Amino acid sequence: MSQVRQAVFYSSVSRYGMRLFGLASTMIVARLLTPEEIGTFAIASAIVMVISEFRLLGAGNYLIREKELTKDKIRSATGLTIIISWGLGILIWVAAPWVAEFYGLVPITTIFRILAVSFFLAPLISIPTSLLMRDFRFRELFFVRMILTITNFVTTISLILLGFSFYSLAWGYTLAVIAEFIVIFALRPSGMPWVPSFRRIQPILKFGIYNSLGNVFNRGVVTAPDMIIGRMGTTAQVGMFSRGLGFIEFVSQTLLMGVKPVALPYLSDVQRSGGSSNDAYIRASTMLGAMVWPVLAVASVVSLPAILLFFGDQWDAAAPYATFLAYWAMFRTMHWFSSDLLNAKGKEKIMVIKEGMMFGLYFGGVVLAFPLGLLSVAATFAGLGLVDMLITTVFLARYVKLSPFDFLKAWGSNILLTLICWGAASVIYVMFSGEDGRAIFALIMVASILPFVWVAGLYVTRNPLRNEVGIALTWLKDKISK
Repeated sequence: MSQVRQAVFYSSVSRYGMRLFGLASTMIVARLLTPEEIGTFAIASAIVMVISEFRLLGAGNYLIREKELTKDKIRSATGLTIIISWGLGILIWVAAPWVAEFYGLVPITTIFRILAVSFFLAPLISIPTSLLMRDFRFRELFFVRMILTITNFVTTISLILLGFSFYSLAWGYTLAVIAEFIVIFALRPSGMPWVPSFRRIQPILKFGIYNSLGNVFNRGVVTAPDMIIGRMGTTAQVGMFSRGLGFIEFVSQTLLMGVKPVALPYLSDVQRSGGSSNDAYIRASTMLGAMVWPVLAVASVVSLPAILLFFGDQWDAAAPYATFLAYWAMFRTMHWFSSDLLNAKGKEKIMVIKEGMMFGLYFGGVVLAFPLGLLSVAATFAGLGLVDMLITTVFLARYVKLSPFDFLKAWGSNILLTLICWGAASVIYVMFSGEDGRAIFALIMVASILPFVWVAGLYVTRNPLRNEVGIALTWLKDKISK
């Protein structure tokens, strides 16, 4: 198996393991906490998570992309992340009471300060992690991710049962970060320098500002509804919308997170070796779409029984939002690797302009749509997802010479495959959900039949992913037979 395929395999296994524990945790938490409690934490965590995108200032991606990496550059990257991350941690701690007053929610002060702890460990985690990613050492990162996930799961559930309410979510995250630091310290690359340097940080700063701003805008698209609805509406509304969005994010990220960490190292390696990163981008995007689009299309059909099964009947009102948000996620994932491609080609400024433009549209869209109801907010997201895809296509065509025709042509089989899966899921769901109480049974039938429909569809549409599926099955067969 090639280096990239092994990296994708271990990255996917670790991420899928995290998602599995995350799903179990979410299913339990959704039944132990109320929408109001989850909404309160969602508001606080949304703000902190957006800020967290800036705490590393892109130093990790800089180390991954850099052609000639020296110990001095690693020390400089460490020094820069300490300055920024520790500074932001102090800012969050100090600003906590003012944010709590703005939202009229006193508990935000404590939640902010618990989450701020992770900012002081971030530099000591991110730098060795980036070096491991640069060398495609995702096997080691697999163990790190699993320890982090298990710690978060056990801590969160235990504290909720002890009566710590939404504070349990904050402590679970923070203690998991501490565990991650301990493990990554033990698995750090041999000879890695730990002493920071605060000289020659300008090249990293230049790269990092654009990279971090792009990540802030990108994360802000997902977290903006929590912050805006929390101010304009109620914590219960925040909890309900975030549950619908969280369901779709779980479905899409379960697939996306496995390959996303490999994208920048892969595209950067192609760029450094003189290959065509545009061709690599089209191929990677097409194969990813063959997995994600059919799954999201099916999720839009079975959103109600899926939410009932995973989260309980107190969240059933989130199902219509999830249906619209599935369409949003489909459009958004078409160019999921666009930031990585722009970074690999040194077009960080263009990436920020594009991400900032879209964040402004999403932010304004939520503000204008909210008075019409949460369903209007979800529908607005779906429409803006299409706009996002079109704008990104134009940007890539202009600034990296990516042919829109070649890209859309490559996606033709994905669209046909998605229609096949969506149609099959719709028919099966209607057939088996005719009576009350049978929606979950219909979901089980869809989940049982659709994988076979998807595999058959890969060959019927001659989708390029069919080759990778065959290679993966052969590799697994060889491993099992040994």
